[in-house]
Amino acid sequence: MSNSARGWLLALVMVGGCARVPPPDTTPPAAATTMPPGIRIDDDLTEDEAVAIALWNNPEFQLQITQLGFARADLLEAGLLRNPVLSLLFPVGPKQFEATLKAPIEILWERPRRVAVARTSIERVGASLEQYGLDLVSAVRIAHIDLVLARSRAQLAAQTASELDDINRLTAARLAAGDISALEARSAAIDAARARQDASRAQFDIRLRQNDLQARLGLALDEVRLTVPAAAIASQPCAAMPALLTEALASRPDVRASELAIDEAGRRLGWERSRILAVTAVLDANGSGSEGFELGPGVELGLPLFDRNQAARARGTAELERAGRAYLATRQRVATELREASTQLEQANATLDEWRTSVLTPLEEQVRSAERAYGAGDVSYLFVLDMTRRLTDARLRLREAEADRARALVRTERAAGRRCLAAGQEITRGF
Repeated sequence: MSNSARGWLLALVMVGGCARVPPPDTTPPAAATTMPPGIRIDDDLTEDEAVAIALWNNPEFQLQITQLGFARADLLEAGLLRNPVLSLLFPVGPKQFEATLKAPIEILWERPRRVAVARTSIERVGASLEQYGLDLVSAVRIAHIDLVLARSRAQLAAQTASELDDINRLTAARLAAGDISALEARSAAIDAARARQDASRAQFDIRLRQNDLQARLGLALDEVRLTVPAAAIASQPCAAMPALLTEALASRPDVRASELAIDEAGRRLGWERSRILAVTAVLDANGSGSEGFELGPGVELGLPLFDRNQAARARGTAELERAGRAYLATRQRVATELREASTQLEQANATLDEWRTSVLTPLEEQVRSAERAYGAGDVSYLFVLDMTRRLTDARLRLREAEADRARALVRTERAAGRRCLAAGQEITRGF
């Protein structure tokens, strides 16, 4: 993701908790969907524009952002002081008037720990939301690649169908002239019919890929028609595996969230250990003492004879252990994802390079040779058409190989937690 797209992600994560949510029984109209400033959807949609729209509108992402509201409420609650308790005994009969004011004072040493836990929780939620956003970015980028490929496949499939129709017409002419058998002619007719079916199916595939991208952009209720450029899918090299793994373990938001979960569990355990002793300040007053109205301070202690908060401390210890195990599991998962994605990228690069050098380039030369031979009268036009059809098919396979590499690159960047760099670029976290 570009710096502008990452800016959308961070801005939405930071302010999402303040977004107004419509009542549960209110369904917003499709026309209410808005676009990010400066983004238009009525022309060819670029990858960065698709990412910005998804971060702006995707309902699942917006739903996840609401977690910040709960975390902020927990922080507000953690900072609140418990209300003092005022007890009044009225002078009825021989009973004198008495008043007691009680205020818990253990909050003085518990509150900083409780607030620290809540603050760490907000940071953890923020890191988790950032990872969710990066996962969404990866899904949108792959959906955009799939739509670009579908459009290229449809164009090349239509070209192949046209070429096979030409071959079928020439074959029918040769059959009428008695140069070939009916069996050979039927084979050409079958190939042409199959190519037309492939071209028709490719058009439907465009619509399916449009629907998928539209849903990920959060525009499923909108009547829009997404179009993307049909140009070759660009890609770029990535760093070696050891360097990527080191950066991934240092920059992945889910790794950071696991680290913060350990910190949060440790702080929570410290808070639970401070809750063993309950101390309450008391101010007692009565209206008929030996010297008239009397007022005096006191203290009320909860003696930790039986309940020393053992259960909460044990739970805190278990949560700390679980957070530590989860952190190790996250590191293992990151390494596995990165190794798998890097292997897929390496395989895709090898396949693409081999296809270009061993298939496409020789076929291009073969077509040029066939055209020269046809001009010299050495071969028939049918041979030229057959070579051209093979070249079109090879270009289709090349587009698919380019898409495979682009998908593998997206997965590698997602696993690494940053974009792979082209020459002269600076490292930026995220994508």
